[in-house]
Amino acid sequence: MRQGVVIGMVGAAVFIGVGIATLPASLLVSRLPPDLKVEGVSGTVWNGGADEIRLRGTALGSFSWRAEPAALLGGELAFRIEISRPDGYVRGRLAAAAGGALTGRELEIELPLNALHPDTQDWQGSLHGTVQSVRLEQGWPVALVGSLQTSGLKPPGSDLPIGDYALDFDGRSDTPTQLLGRVRDVAAPLVVRGQLVLRRQRSFELTGEVTPRPEAPPDMRQAVSFLFGAPDAAGRWTFKFEGSF
Repeated sequence: MRQGVVIGMVGAAVFIGVGIATLPASLLVSRLPPDLKVEGVSGTVWNGGADEIRLRGTALGSFSWRAEPAALLGGELAFRIEISRPDGYVRGRLAAAAGGALTGRELEIELPLNALHPDTQDWQGSLHGTVQSVRLEQGWPVALVGSLQTSGLKPPGSDLPIGDYALDFDGRSDTPTQLLGRVRDVAAPLVVRGQLVLRRQRSFELTGEVTPRPEAPPDMRQAVSFLFGAPDAAGRWTFKFEGSF
């Protein structure tokens, strides 16, 4: 009798395990944030993919995921994910923790600017870099360490290259209410020094200074003057942009 009970328990466990392992991928997709839409879903919740994933209507590429079952022992539901497209990718580790927070680690990014948001669709250039760690609560970053860089940047309607720039988050200047990133030029005709503040109330503020280098073309100097007005006594222009999401 006892042996029969053990066999029955093992059989039930196997049945449940197989059932969980073969849960359709559509079950996972149904739990995605409303800003994310996927098409052509296949596979299971543990190992699957989609022909296309869209963020706020912008097509990002095909999407695949593979679960890390061992993470369940630590109270996380973790996946290795990859978004692929002919001109770029996003890949790394995402995990959902208790309370609904989403964390990411070692997220590698290589994407054209026009794939990021409707407001950047007319820009030329690419964004690349690595996010070492990020924590999202209700879809907004509350902790972030990483470095991103733009390359081949050209504004809408212009073939004038304006250089390469970087945005660095090291976490050392963060507070419980905001994150602070540093903006700098990398290889550019403009010297740029600034900071980007991301506040928990889903707002941002970008401030800084820009100075054309001596070799900057006249058209670029004119564009800086048009955008930012008159320079200060040291020949620097200040800028400030702010908004909310």
